[in-house]
Amino acid sequence: MISLLSAVCSICIASSLGEIASIYPTAGGQYHWVAALAPASIRSTASWVTGWVSIGGQVVLTSSAAFAAGLQMQALIIVNNETYVPERWQGMLFYWLVLVYALALNIWGDRLLPYINTVSGAIHVIGFVTIVVVLGVMAPKNSASFVFTEVTNSSGWSNDGVSWLVGLLSAVYPFLGYDAACHLAEEMPHASRNVPLAMVGSVTVNGLMGLVYVIIFLFSTGPLEKLLATPTGFPFMQIFLDATKSQAGCTVLSVIITCTAVAATVAGVTSTSRTLWAFARDKSTPFDKQLSKVDKRLQIPVYAVVVVTVLQMLLGLIYLGNTTAFNAILSMSIIGMYVSYAFPIIAMLFARKSLQTSNGFGPFKLGHIAGPAANVISLIWITVVVIFSTFPSAMPVTPQNMNYSIVVMAGWLFAGIAYYVFRGKYKFEVPVVDFDVVEGLRDGVHDK
Repeated sequence: MISLLSAVCSICIASSLGEIASIYPTAGGQYHWVAALAPASIRSTASWVTGWVSIGGQVVLTSSAAFAAGLQMQALIIVNNETYVPERWQGMLFYWLVLVYALALNIWGDRLLPYINTVSGAIHVIGFVTIVVVLGVMAPKNSASFVFTEVTNSSGWSNDGVSWLVGLLSAVYPFLGYDAACHLAEEMPHASRNVPLAMVGSVTVNGLMGLVYVIIFLFSTGPLEKLLATPTGFPFMQIFLDATKSQAGCTVLSVIITCTAVAATVAGVTSTSRTLWAFARDKSTPFDKQLSKVDKRLQIPVYAVVVVTVLQMLLGLIYLGNTTAFNAILSMSIIGMYVSYAFPIIAMLFARKSLQTSNGFGPFKLGHIAGPAANVISLIWITVVVIFSTFPSAMPVTPQNMNYSIVVMAGWLFAGIAYYVFRGKYKFEVPVVDFDVVEGLRDGVHDK
């Protein structure tokens, strides 16, 4: 099954990154790791490009969560009011509402975030059990052969293999964001141990939960034509509606998923703003003095939080002119995040021998065989996924359903490279992530 394959490969990526994070637990994450592991001849450029791509990927990844939450809010109106005619601009406003909520919570509710995350985690687990039980008991069931052996190609692609590979998008996306924990490393106790455990543990747990979700949803789909034609735009809402035969029941189950998306948005703004702050701290961005500033009273990089949110709001404009904008944003998040994961994994693959010689590994160590194997599997998977994430989700291609992810990501990369060539490389301070720095993070203020 595609979900199982995605889960296994995602664990390989999370383990590969976790091993590096155990050695270098810093807020910069990927670009710090490349600075520490890449050859001196390409260290500066490779580190900067990794950081720029990482920030772009995180901005879009968080946008996708907010986009999902906002459009689900609009869809819930459709569920409860059959006369409502949704407009794209209204969906964009719901999207902006979620982002403004995340902005406010990250600036003025920072002390509440740990409690909110705990509540969100509880909702996630309780909601998972509730949805599985409700669908398991109330939904009409498809046959096991339909779930495990039948192939349905409604994408318009004539080749089932290509259609399957393009469909990787839905199986890969839920696992993104393995690096979120590392961007909070400088605010976390025992980071060299806890960061990799959080990275691998979250992927493993979500992989198991996701597999159960996929199976129970496939057993409960009902006619595929009805799901594809649902007025809500979200097949899972139609499944809930068909299973419960109740607008209220569908609403309650859907709100669980929407709350999870809102919580992911809040956490994403936190993680992305810390990456931008760390990148600006190394004089890597325009207006680095402002973006690297931490508010003395709030102890929050306010400018970084605001800039991240504004960039995400601008992405919402794509939705006004493109019917598959949501898929394009998912594709962009996959491309950006996966490319940012590939750079440090490649660097680690070539630096592994010297780390073994100097005993430079952290507490989380994959070993002589599992380490290189996980690195290679990760890079193969990343290559395949990135390539097919640029493909349109349906055929024939029109200006309205075109996958513009490669255009937007190329534009982001071009703007970054232009800035680096003419300005950035002259002031960029390559982060020095040496043993002394790491020891300070491992055993410093957090252990007091």
